[in-house]
Amino acid sequence: MNLNRLPAFHHHRALPNAALLIILLFQAWKTFHQFPPEVIMLKILLVLTGLILLALGCAPKSGEKTVKPVSLEAWSAPIEVRTYRGAFSRNPENRNIVLAGLAGETLSAQVVAVSTADIRALKGSLSELAGPDGAAIPASTGLVRYGGFVPVDETMELTADPLLEAASIDVPANLAQPVWLTLKVPREAKPGDYSGKLELSSASGQSASFEVSLKVLPIALPEPPDWSFYLNIWQDPSGVARAHKVKVWSEEHWKLLEDYAKNFGEHGMKSIMTSIVYDPWKSQSGYPFDTMVEWKYPGEFKAGGAGKFEWDFKVFDRYVALMIAAGVKDKIDMYALVMGPGGTTDANIRYLDTAGGNYRTAEMKAGEPLWRETWTAFLPALRTHLKEKGWFEIAALGFDEKPEKIMRLIFDFMIQTAPDFKLAASGGYPGDKRKWSEEVVIHIDDLVNPERWAAVEPLVKSMHADKQRRITWYTACMPHFPNTFLFSPLRESRLIGWLTWKHGFDGYTRWAVNAFPENVWLQPRFKWPTGDMFFVYPGPNGPLDSMRWELLRQGIQDYEVLRMAWERAEKANRQDLLEKLQTAVRRASVIDACRWIPYIEEARATVNEVLLELGSQG
Repeated sequence: MNLNRLPAFHHHRALPNAALLIILLFQAWKTFHQFPPEVIMLKILLVLTGLILLALGCAPKSGEKTVKPVSLEAWSAPIEVRTYRGAFSRNPENRNIVLAGLAGETLSAQVVAVSTADIRALKGSLSELAGPDGAAIPASTGLVRYGGFVPVDETMELTADPLLEAASIDVPANLAQPVWLTLKVPREAKPGDYSGKLELSSASGQSASFEVSLKVLPIALPEPPDWSFYLNIWQDPSGVARAHKVKVWSEEHWKLLEDYAKNFGEHGMKSIMTSIVYDPWKSQSGYPFDTMVEWKYPGEFKAGGAGKFEWDFKVFDRYVALMIAAGVKDKIDMYALVMGPGGTTDANIRYLDTAGGNYRTAEMKAGEPLWRETWTAFLPALRTHLKEKGWFEIAALGFDEKPEKIMRLIFDFMIQTAPDFKLAASGGYPGDKRKWSEEVVIHIDDLVNPERWAAVEPLVKSMHADKQRRITWYTACMPHFPNTFLFSPLRESRLIGWLTWKHGFDGYTRWAVNAFPENVWLQPRFKWPTGDMFFVYPGPNGPLDSMRWELLRQGIQDYEVLRMAWERAEKANRQDLLEKLQTAVRRASVIDACRWIPYIEEARATVNEVLLELGSQG
């Protein structure tokens, strides 16, 4: 008798016992009726005995649920690889999480869970990590978050990117769910090897356990405000108000901006993005960027009357102070004498007509007399205010991808009118021997194209060596590879730190961190590739990190650790170790190769080995 052909026992819990017995006897009669009677009776007795024993063994105890637990398939996955809903593993038994880093470093790990049944309330919990000589890292230093999925038009894939901060998450059957562990290594952690567990459990009975091992190196990473890597990701405070549905510059808005500023500081951001006129980007993101400086004029502004303008800096001052308090304090970008980006010369000024109580707009073009008169009046007032606040030395007038013809006009005007102001050119023309921009941002095409790199490398080297100036590189809506879009492999976000070191830049610039589309959760694409406008998401109570944002920070930390290893190797006169580090950089920064690329984890392990060999000297 083939028991596999019988109806599954647990499928008939609702049937009366008598009905179930009839079914079983009928199945037995169909199977054995052709045998002699004594054989039939013997086989029926054996079958019934087995079924009775089976029933006794499977019968639920009083008060217990009868739902059979469903197993959970779970495995450890590289943080540089996205988890999609159909994710699988060639090594599903991999339950090891291996981490290594400096004291004070923030590390990430990813595990993936999937089950043939719905998972109710999947939850990840980190244990205490036991270390050398009784040392321990408390479980509270770890944060478990869950990958949220958003639709990406370019791939037609639901893509994991936002890191949801929730007690647990429900997972439909047969769909993979990434679980993200973020571990902030305590600054006072004793060097050595630590171990613990990450436990996955659910209300539906599934569970899995991961072994966590952490090596803490005998060196501390500086706090993010003290990192040498210059991260300049443009902020859009107006976008925060819009996404969270609060009034711009209301107290609710300022509370949110404090949370965003804290997040930016923790990820190593260095620059403060401000607007000194209304809508300096001509609503290119679908809505205006509100001004932080209120322009006021009694009536209608006409040529010859610029001396009657007044300016209110309250919003500007509060935002700058808020960002500085969060550790974002290296530079204040001020936009803009001319709207951007590109070849437009529009430079309109919206102002409050204090006589009529309404807003007006004075239309003007960069270079024309009305524009010159307006800015000749405003720049001295701006200088005075910045000096009073102690911010003039870190402030720069910003220009977004303006071509040489327009920038020459700007430089001519600034040399004549306000030569002491710093200028920052993001793309476009950087200046000449009469006056250079104090900050220059070069597009990635100049890095990867050999002929273009040969032309700009001398500028990069000279600016990098000048402590008063900065040179960074950027990606924008192009190229599609490498970049930080929602369809970009996560390793490309980490790659940024390594490319910055390889080419000798001070850091990286990008627009933008929080310019949210109308509904970022249902349609994260505006008119540029998906993810071009933001690295964080508007959560219920403030910003939610993305996986891209965490990988960008990891790449910056790699840069800092590499810098520390390089400086120590130079001080120790260890040419062999410098060559080892250089090889690691070449491996990590490969753009194109036959194998899985870049080899960043291997390269970072090499840097760690060099630091361990050199110890804490330096």
